[in-house]
Amino acid sequence: MTYIAAIFLIISGVLSTFSSVKRKAPATQMISSFILGLITLILAKDFFSVAEETNFLMAFILISILGISFAFGILLKHKSNNIFVLIPLILSFSFLFFPQVSAHSFMDFPIEDLKVLIMIAAISSLTPLLISLVNSLIKRLVNKISPIKWETQDQYLLYNAFGFVFIGLIAAIGNFLLGKAGVLIAATFFLSSAFLFKNKTINSTNINTATGGSLFLIVGAFIILNNAGYEALNLSNGEVLEGIFFAGFNIMVYEILIRLAKRSSGKWQLLFTLKALFVPAVIILLLGFAYTQLERLGGVLTLTALLISTGLVGLLYAGFKNTSNAIGLKLFSFGLILIVAPIFSPVKQTSGIDLGALGIEDNKGKSKTTVKSYHDQLEEPNGKDLEQALGKWKIDEEVSKIFFELGPQGGRTNGEFQKVKGTFNVAQNISKSKIKVVMPVKNITTFNSMRDESLMENDYLNEKEHPEMIFKANQFKPKNDGYEVQGDFTLLGVTKPLNLTLKLVGVGEKNNEKIMVLWGKASLNRTDYGMASSAKIGDIVDFHFEVQLKQ
Repeated sequence: MTYIAAIFLIISGVLSTFSSVKRKAPATQMISSFILGLITLILAKDFFSVAEETNFLMAFILISILGISFAFGILLKHKSNNIFVLIPLILSFSFLFFPQVSAHSFMDFPIEDLKVLIMIAAISSLTPLLISLVNSLIKRLVNKISPIKWETQDQYLLYNAFGFVFIGLIAAIGNFLLGKAGVLIAATFFLSSAFLFKNKTINSTNINTATGGSLFLIVGAFIILNNAGYEALNLSNGEVLEGIFFAGFNIMVYEILIRLAKRSSGKWQLLFTLKALFVPAVIILLLGFAYTQLERLGGVLTLTALLISTGLVGLLYAGFKNTSNAIGLKLFSFGLILIVAPIFSPVKQTSGIDLGALGIEDNKGKSKTTVKSYHDQLEEPNGKDLEQALGKWKIDEEVSKIFFELGPQGGRTNGEFQKVKGTFNVAQNISKSKIKVVMPVKNITTFNSMRDESLMENDYLNEKEHPEMIFKANQFKPKNDGYEVQGDFTLLGVTKPLNLTLKLVGVGEKNNEKIMVLWGKASLNRTDYGMASSAKIGDIVDFHFEVQLKQ
């Protein structure tokens, strides 16, 4: 569904761009804004749930309200009576007929209060009218008490300013009261009113649809972030700021090329129009690709920041140039980012160990339920006594991994060693147990083939000269619910002492074989082994593992 929606957005963006060049802006903006809202609501439907099960009712109601308002907007486009703007207001009370929506959650945030939901919907539906009234009042006051003439452009700018205020308040208050659903509901009802509201003094439809569109792009960014495993954008991250400013670049280049296309004809008009979309497309792809070279240089965070900022910069531009809000670029960018974001999303590392199938962890009586490993749960287990696992064990290469990460906060590089080999001899006297772990350098991955190839070179792991990293230990000391293991780690031919924390997750059985699962963590300074220091890459490497062993 996501890819179908993305392709539809891209095609709509292309058609909208060509329509704007042909100076069919008013009709194009309404239709394109409706498409933006509709597709966002369709994508959002999977995030509405009741008791952790997906429920489409809320999304269906919002889609119906947006569709009804758009239909009336098209039918009544030549009518100037603003009584029709009350249609979304009346529809906001339709939630009274569906009290069960208060039990819904959106992206795990419960709605709970039906009155709050209706209040946000009603206020959002009235906001275009309220902005217009305040704008007219200020115009009259300025003309009355000062010699300054309040020009049409001043009205556009003030109207635009109130649009930003509304977005800011909804982002804060709506998000506080209803979570991200508050933004989605506000976007639906504001845009619904924008389809119906007519300002007799200025053509405010452009700014209103730009405001509603900006809110929908914010929700679209929420969806992309959620799918990639992120919760929010952090402005302290350089890649987020990167996306914000590249959005400004895309808007300006897009509008310059559209202006040139409007002043041209024939093949030159076609060429400039295509370039108006080609340049932003290249920027989006480059920002995505940059993530494969360095995590802090692009990726999903950059692309979602660009998407949100495209909406906001487009709204700002609409205030200065009231015939355009770059809706074609918004649709095109949204669709393209939906396609490329999964490609450049962080890889979700999994251990592949099923604790439930091994009988190590309780699967709550459901025999087919998989119990996540502690790595996948992002938790540290409660350790058990190694006396439960006496004897000789061999690491199962097929499912055992050692995970690592390094780098500054906000830009950590993650990787793993696959097909780890080794043995573990658990002695009667636990303190005299022996463990050996071998990590073949060729089996390292950071989920970036170009970076992995560079790691094999002499400046880093030098795989030809030193094909293995080895950890050996024969000193085990009980510590809390685990053990402190004192051993030696060999990297690049250099051997240094290394301590690690080790815990027995449990002993189970699979295919009539006894299975043991170990969890552990350690840290080392890679410069101790002859590597050059680098603040950009990071010197301290943090390891953690959850390995499966057979007796």
